[in-house]
Amino acid sequence: MIKLLRKLGFFPRLAVWELTLGCNMNCRHCGSRAGKRRDDELTLEEAKKLANELADLRCRWVTLGGGEPLLRTDWPEIARALIARGVNVNMVTNGRAWTPETTRIAKQVGLESVAFSLDGLEPTHEYIRRVPGLYKHVLASMDDVREAGLVVSAITMINRRVLPELDALREVLREHGVSRWQVQLGTPTGNMADHPDLVVEPEDLLEIMPRVAAMCRDGGTPKIYPGHNLGYYGEPEADLRDRGGAIPFWVGCSAGCSVIGIESNGNIKGCLSLPSAMNGVEDFVEGNIRNSSLEAIWRKKGAFAYNRRFQVKQLNGFCRTCDYAEICRGGCTWAAFSKTGTRYDNVYCYWRQLQLKEQSKAEPFAGY
Repeated sequence: MIKLLRKLGFFPRLAVWELTLGCNMNCRHCGSRAGKRRDDELTLEEAKKLANELADLRCRWVTLGGGEPLLRTDWPEIARALIARGVNVNMVTNGRAWTPETTRIAKQVGLESVAFSLDGLEPTHEYIRRVPGLYKHVLASMDDVREAGLVVSAITMINRRVLPELDALREVLREHGVSRWQVQLGTPTGNMADHPDLVVEPEDLLEIMPRVAAMCRDGGTPKIYPGHNLGYYGEPEADLRDRGGAIPFWVGCSAGCSVIGIESNGNIKGCLSLPSAMNGVEDFVEGNIRNSSLEAIWRKKGAFAYNRRFQVKQLNGFCRTCDYAEICRGGCTWAAFSKTGTRYDNVYCYWRQLQLKEQSKAEPFAGY
């Protein structure tokens, strides 16, 4: 599969841009440990230059995030620079600083959609986010954005507390006119690693994947968009991936192939979720736009080698022996690295956990 991707060519169809690492909350599950702004965040002029470079590389979608992107007060100007070049722009926000005036600006700027983080029903969401009253404020903000004629989305990080609430949470989102719902797996990185009570274990995928697949299959609203760290293969696979495209199954991590992550100081990664300095890891930073153009970083020989130069022999453990090894390439790089410290052995895999379960059933009882 990677040979086919090379033939088609690598270009960043989707960019996720951390406008600032500054945040107005300290959430228990924050993988980037956001809170304080980086000392060297991009200036507005540098950000506008980067916006043009993204457009030059044929980037089609940019998600503005953080930290909390609203804390960067010049975000409308950055959004306008992208939209002026034909890029679709959306925003992911925790909603705490969202106001009716923000809705007016988002509409005027031309955001394609606004995605609010909602991590469970009220007690769960406010336990994770640590802000009393936030749940109702987020729902009210969703209503305001919808009434303004913008598409409203929601993002939920699946953890042990929210898992039993998924069906009820979907009903809440439906009542508030949410069109799209991205659900993704919470992995033990950043603040989440400090809260084991929230961490989903690999074997939990045996429950999670059929439930998410069933929600995808039922055709209800909001429409479910499983994150790339949810999977892989087995019976749920077609329901998770089939969006009417030519390939209705997982074809491997897209970091550095069709996805690019941008940190607020100009560091470039294959995917924003991949760990970096805040987690004591520098392996995934490919360069900085203050030192090289974005195009030079993207096209640099050897860049994003963990995906672009992948070989099956690099895989370890179960992944090395899996029937899907060549096409899957070990699943989501972020999920794999978060648990094992290597990109090439992913325990967060439905097929792997299913095979281990079947194997344990088949093993003869040795006791008396």
